[in-house]
Parts: sequence; C-alpha cells; structure tokens
Amino acid sequence: MNKGTIFVAPTIRKQMLFQRFAMLKMFLAAVGASMMSAALLVLCRRNLYEKILNGYIEHNSRRGVLHYLFGGTLIGLGMVVCGSCPGTVFVQVGSGIVYSLFTCLGGILGTYFYYAFVHERISQEKFLASSLVLRRLCDVLPIPSTACHVIFGLIFLGIAIGLEFAVPWKSDLNPDLLSKGTVNTDDATGHFLGLAAWPPSACGAGVGLLQLFFMYFLEKSLGASSAFTVFAAQVCRIKIIGQAIPSLNSFTYGLKNYVALLFALGAIGGSAISAGLSKTIPLGPENGTNILNSILGGFILLLGARCAGGCTSGQGISGTTHLLIGSFITTASIFGGGIIFAFSYSLSNSEWLFQNL
Repeated sequence: MNKGTIFVAPTIRKQMLFQRFAMLKMFLAAVGASMMSAALLVLCRRNLYEKILNGYIEHNSRRGVLHYLFGGTLIGLGMVVCGSCPGTVFVQVGSGIVYSLFTCLGGILGTYFYYAFVHERISQEKFLASSLVLRRLCDVLPIPSTACHVIFGLIFLGIAIGLEFAVPWKSDLNPDLLSKGTVNTDDATGHFLGLAAWPPSACGAGVGLLQLFFMYFLEKSLGASSAFTVFAAQVCRIKIIGQAIPSLNSFTYGLKNYVALLFALGAIGGSAISAGLSKTIPLGPENGTNILNSILGGFILLLGARCAGGCTSGQGISGTTHLLIGSFITTASIFGGGIIFAFSYSLSNSEWLFQNL
C-alpha cells in the first residue's frame, strides 16, 4: 500500500473528485486478485472456504440494508475528512505522517462510542440466510460460485489494468512524494524496492493475494478495522470497564483477535521499511490533514466501519470476494458517500486546500 501511494490524503480525496485514480486502480485490482484467491481456495479446500464464508455471514447476520447504507456512507465521509481509511492509516503512521496518529485516536474514540452507545441499540435479531443482504451473487445469477469468482475477478482486474493505460500511473503520482523519492530504477536504492511508487494495480493485486494467506493459514477473511476494536477492547481486562461495555469483551482475548493487532503492526513496519528504502520518510504535513479533521475523520470512519461490519478491506475487499450482496451495498455507499461529500464541499469552497479541509 505504501508503494501504491494511496496513503497520502490528497490521493484519497482527489479520487473522490475523479482527479486521481490510484486508489480506484488499487482497490479494483485488490478485489479482483482476492476473488481469484477465493476461487483457488474453493478448488483446493472447499470445506475450509465454506467454513470461512459461514463465519463471515454469521458475523454480519444481525445487520440489515440500513446498517450497510448508513455505515458505508459514514466511511466515505470519514475518508474525505481525514484523507485515510482504517487500513491506510497504519501505512500513514509507518510513513511518518504525524497527523495519522490523531486519526488513530479518533478511530479508537469512534470504536468506544459505537460499542458504548450504538451497538445494543441497532443490533437486530438474526436475519434469515435467505434475506437480501446475506444472499450471494451466485444465488441470484445462474452461475456457480467458483465461476462467479473467476468471472468477476477477471472483470475487476481488467478494469484496473485498463485504467493504467487510460491514466498512466507515473502521471498520477503525488508531486511531494516525487520530490523526495524517485521512480527511476537506476537512481533507486536496491532497484525496485527503493522506488517511491509502483503501479497501483500491481500493488492492489498484492493486497488481494493476502486474502489467500489469511484464509488458508488463519482461517479468516482480510480486514483492517477490527484492529481498532481489538486495541480498544484491551481496557476490558479491567473488570469494571468490561462490565460497562460488555459488547467489547469478545474482542479482548483470542488468537484471531491478536492477529488483527499483528496485521496492523506489520502494516506500520512494512510501510516504514518501504518509505525508508525509497527515502520518502517522513512525508510533510501537506500529505495529511490538521489535528481536528484527523480526529473527527477517524471517529467517523470507525463508527461507520462498526455499523457496517467492516471497512474498505473487510467489506469492500473480503465481503465482495464472498459475493455477498450486503457487501456490494456497503462498497457502493462508501464511494457514493465520499464522492457526494467531496463534490459538495469543493463546490461550496473554490479554494479547497486538502490539508485545511
């Protein structure tokens, strides 16, 4: 994600205005590669995939259409406000964008707010497996699930590659990033590892292949926002707090919860190594936002992610990989909410300075 350059706030915000396309290329490639990974797992270990799928559906069985619409819209709004998303913020921290620490703080506060005041009020009885949001595309279309994975995976990968030709990745880079690093292999430390950027579609495909690792070795789907929940839940080890926020207790212990934290730490460390090799660390404050917007945006992001049951990775990549209609609704709401808010704000302010939103 560091090499894909989607971790800088202007790239995320300008994607919502269709002025840059690195984020869209990377996201589509990630979904496509993730779907191909799922198809491979189904062919090799069908029982394992079905176990993971059923666990994912169980996780979202108390959420209806409004949860996905509202939560997804909040995520999109939060992405524009703080120029980040629950997974990207860890890459920002590793890249030395100081304000990303305040985004993390806002995310933790948003998590506490959700579980203390929102979760019990909006949780519903379990929906039937036949309900719209829990149905899969392969249930609606006359196509077997494996074929559906392959067909849609190739479509998403094809669109991402097509965008690379329509908008060459070197013409879509952040100027400040280029001023610090290089995209010329002859000038880079360690050749391609020292480049400031790689093609976003290639980086996205790499992120999508992580899905295979998560499902095969960890028996779970890829997701980033759960790291905030697990971190926030650690205070529940204190008995009085655990009693006050009982809905957080299940995130306090367990290997799969700890894996979420390790994933976040790995993203921070990997980003720091990448930025160090490309000599782009630390990036200036113009690649982030101010303190207020970082905290507010982080708060909105995680509130939305908890309402929707996942973020751009948990719902946008993993949920769509599982072909769940609810996840497609969430993903459409994320981008729809972000695009509408970005255009509305830019029209009301002709001098929209990204770092001073």
